[in-house]
Amino acid sequence: MAHHRPLSLRGAWRAPLRAPPCLPRPIPRSVAVYPAAPPIPVPTPSAADPPPTSSADRAGAAVPGSAHTSEGEAIYGHAGVVTFFTLLSRLLGMVRDLVVAHRFGASGATDAWVQAFRVPNALRRLTAEGSMTIAFIPIYVRVRERSGPAEAHGFARRVLGLVLAATLLLTGLGMAFSHQLTVWFSPGFIAEPVKFELTVWLTRWTFPYLVLVSAVAWAMGILNAERRFVAPAAAPILLNLGIIAAVLGFSGWAAEPVRVIAWGVLAGGAAQVALQVPSLLAAGLPLLPRLGWADARVRELFRLLLPSLFGVAVYQLNIVILGVIASYLPTGQIFHYYNGTRLTELALGLFTFAFTTAGFPTLSEHQARQEWSRMAETVRLTCAAVLYTTLPAMAGLIAAAPAIVAMLYLHGAFTAADVASTVTTLQLMALGLPTIAGTRVLVPVFYAFGDARTPVLVSAATLVVTCTLGWWLSLRWQVQGLALGLSAGTWFQYGALAWALQRRRRLPAPWFPWRSCGLQALAALAVAGVAYAIGGLGAWSRGALLGWNWLVLGALLAASVGVYLGITLLLREPQAGYWVKLAARVLRRFRR
Repeated sequence: MAHHRPLSLRGAWRAPLRAPPCLPRPIPRSVAVYPAAPPIPVPTPSAADPPPTSSADRAGAAVPGSAHTSEGEAIYGHAGVVTFFTLLSRLLGMVRDLVVAHRFGASGATDAWVQAFRVPNALRRLTAEGSMTIAFIPIYVRVRERSGPAEAHGFARRVLGLVLAATLLLTGLGMAFSHQLTVWFSPGFIAEPVKFELTVWLTRWTFPYLVLVSAVAWAMGILNAERRFVAPAAAPILLNLGIIAAVLGFSGWAAEPVRVIAWGVLAGGAAQVALQVPSLLAAGLPLLPRLGWADARVRELFRLLLPSLFGVAVYQLNIVILGVIASYLPTGQIFHYYNGTRLTELALGLFTFAFTTAGFPTLSEHQARQEWSRMAETVRLTCAAVLYTTLPAMAGLIAAAPAIVAMLYLHGAFTAADVASTVTTLQLMALGLPTIAGTRVLVPVFYAFGDARTPVLVSAATLVVTCTLGWWLSLRWQVQGLALGLSAGTWFQYGALAWALQRRRRLPAPWFPWRSCGLQALAALAVAGVAYAIGGLGAWSRGALLGWNWLVLGALLAASVGVYLGITLLLREPQAGYWVKLAARVLRRFRR
């Protein structure tokens, strides 16, 4: 009988690094890694493409071994690249929100801005960054690998023509009917003529951003397919800079100061487009659009758009419908809801979306090769990776919400009452973090199996559940009811998808990381306790003006990270080992 020495903290991280949970096939260079988005439908080959290589050829493409990086290390490596630029973008986005909150407070002006920008923003995610990108990338990669770069570039030019034509049409309609759109999406504003007219104006002049960001999304898809991540990942930084510069530099000169945000949006969008051009030229990629509606691959693209469009649309419809409900709430509560959403998206965007981005191509590769055991391992690994960050994020946001919100927003026109409302909203929204992350892992699995029906049906049911609960709960608890309804809807969606996936027999191995989830949950509870205890030392009613509060907040964040990492290392949670190894790799690069 073998005897094992107890694991010390000093050597704890080495165990998972020496023996990662799985060593599947590495990601070949021909597989694209692209920004996190909703599910990836797997296209069927069209007549325009030559037949794929044989299974024997594919089997010899990559042989697992010591010369190759493990799948876990590869996913963490790609996620690190995305996370770095996402971190810069999200932090600058927080600065943008702080500038807007400081200048305008939680007022009718900020309510109008949030509601106005929601409409073109939702269309952006539906058309360019949503269903169009999801359907485009797999076809582009397949054409490039089977027919060569010239054919792929021709297809990309036709798609760019399609995107620009569609978004120009939508922009024209949106600007022409901005009054009607405001009636539909913000009916509660009709009783306040000044707020209503301001929302109409902001809606009209933020709509052209849809064309600019659609071009950026097309560039993002094709550049990431060519393994060029920097320019697409850095693009949102320029939008934030445009808004910040407009508010700080020009709001004092405008008769209606909040209107300068619209000009900042357009300037930031133009800068985003310009940033993509050098990378496109360096990669030899096409810049000029072409119209080719009769092309076989374009027709294939349209066949994939409908299910993916609906899948992407559900989340956006949730936001839009909840926004309609929010328009009836007291002035300022829309901005509280917006701030809570931004903070939860910050937690999700930093890590969760990066890991789902890195895991999607590997998932598609295993499906194409019918490697069901490896596919189950990829799903399990990605679930464990996203839970490793979202569980402590949920615990920390709930326990430390008073400190975080006060330090970020309690200044200028943002009052203590605004802070209190935002704190509760954020805590209720944080309850849905793990299920939002889990849903983004599970939905692509169904599309990989060619099953678009299940996620579409679940999404439709989720829409009904979320909006019904949001409306009913908002009647009792106003903006906090909306937040609770949104979180409850995400739990319903994840539960329904997990139940449907569990009934599939094609995945031979357990796909959910039960052991990892249990260990991470225990460590997250410790994080909540530490964050709550240290948070009690701050004088948060004085906000960021008190230097002691900064010391307390820094200690809270450092202690939370240290406790979580230390506990998961002691418990031999493999994800902790991957993080340590990724951090060591980054430090080595900086030393060079």
